[in-house]
Amino acid sequence: MWWPLEIGHRSHRTVEEIDMSAVITDYDRNNYDYRSYWDGRDYEAWAEDRALEHMVPLLGRPDWMVDFGGGFGRNAKHYRDRARRYVLVDYSATNLRNAARELAGDVGTGRAFLIRADLNRLPFVDAAFDSAMVVRVLHHLPEMAAALVEMGRTVRDRWLLDIPIKHHALGLARAAVRGELPAVRGPQPLRTGHSETPFWNFKLSTVREQLYAAGWDTRLTGSVNNLRRWDRALPSAVVRTLRPVAQAVETAARHGGRGWWGPSQFVYAQRGSILPQLADAESMPARMRCPACRGSLFWTSDTATCHGCANAYHHVDGYWDFTVPSAA
Repeated sequence: MWWPLEIGHRSHRTVEEIDMSAVITDYDRNNYDYRSYWDGRDYEAWAEDRALEHMVPLLGRPDWMVDFGGGFGRNAKHYRDRARRYVLVDYSATNLRNAARELAGDVGTGRAFLIRADLNRLPFVDAAFDSAMVVRVLHHLPEMAAALVEMGRTVRDRWLLDIPIKHHALGLARAAVRGELPAVRGPQPLRTGHSETPFWNFKLSTVREQLYAAGWDTRLTGSVNNLRRWDRALPSAVVRTLRPVAQAVETAARHGGRGWWGPSQFVYAQRGSILPQLADAESMPARMRCPACRGSLFWTSDTATCHGCANAYHHVDGYWDFTVPSAA
């Protein structure tokens, strides 16, 4: 997972204007393992899996696909048999070590590539990938517009995005009780959570406008986690009895709740004008550049060195570490 600290509320700064060394925090601190997050979250996992089963086919059968903030490969099951090759990008070394074990077969055959990188400073050329997805990541991005531009420039054709919204049904009800409706309805991101670990929720129309400004046409494809945490508030016996009803409601709300019900709104984005494919269709190195200066790289079996700024990036524990040294 990628997890920045707070860097303000303005939404139009470019990547170059952001001091990334000041915003990256260590998601691996205290030996945290993101897999533990999913303990006791069976309903959330089921709802998301069901939604992705229906939405990932929108991405077609790409030669190259990227999963931004892909964690330990939790969602690889939805695209690994559709994409000819795929790249999982994450900032957490722990996640990538776990992904290296989970996806060892695909990594070993050259079908999967694991890259440690900051989503605001990616080590890829423009249009490196045919399609992309980003799930449970955008709530970590206070500088949404700049991050969308940086991720989006590497995607040639189509993209599936999970957008955490602040104006979902329960959020509006809470805001009405607390007298906070203007903040929930306004265009600015809304910060939630503790100060040390902030999360950001967004206005859906604002994010779609940002995508449109970056060259993407969008449409809503699903409302997900519409009954989030219901199963954690009731006795287990009651949960077992009500589970079929809850799952039926979730399935219906995936379509009927688009744009307003669930806190996770999925958007399918496609370029108005599809970019041409890279000339070297087979090579991963041909898709990569130095994330610090965009210079070309000289490769050995375990190191990629930039011709321009001389930064060196290494292959460790089954993944390539392309975090910029000054920001790592």
